[in-house]
Amino acid sequence: MTTAPASPSPPSSRPHPMADVLVALVLLALDALAALVGVLWGLSEAGFDLFGSDDNSSVSFTPAGVCLLVLGLLVLGTAFLASRGRAYITACLQGVAGILLVLTAAYGLLQQYSENRPPAPSPGYSGPQSQCRSGGDNSECHG
Repeated sequence: MTTAPASPSPPSSRPHPMADVLVALVLLALDALAALVGVLWGLSEAGFDLFGSDDNSSVSFTPAGVCLLVLGLLVLGTAFLASRGRAYITACLQGVAGILLVLTAAYGLLQQYSENRPPAPSPGYSGPQSQCRSGGDNSECHG
C-alpha cells in the first residue's frame, strides 16, 4: 500500500458568477452604444437630417439596417464564445441582445423593401394602354 498524496481536484474553468454578471453588463452597454452609433452613422450616410427641418421621408433605412444586422451577428458570435467559456449569464444576455438586434434589422429592412416596391396594379389593368371593357379587340377599348 502506497501513501501517495491525493491528486488535487482541477480548478473550475467557469468564471466567478459576479465576474460573469459584470462582463455581461459591460458587454450589453457596449452593444447598446455600438447599435446607437451604427444606426446614426447609417442614417447619416443615407442623407437623414437629424437637426434640420428637411423632409426625411425619402431617406432609406437600408444602411442603418445592414449595420444593425452585422452588429447583431457579431453579438451572437460573442454569445457563442461566452458559452464556450462557460460564462452562461454573459452568453444568455448576449444571445438575447443579438437576437433583438437581428430581428430589429430584419423588420426595418423588410419595411424598407415594402416601401420601395411599386404598388400592385388595380384589378382590370390591361397594361400601359387604356382600359378595355371586356378584354376584346380595340373597338371595345376607350381611346
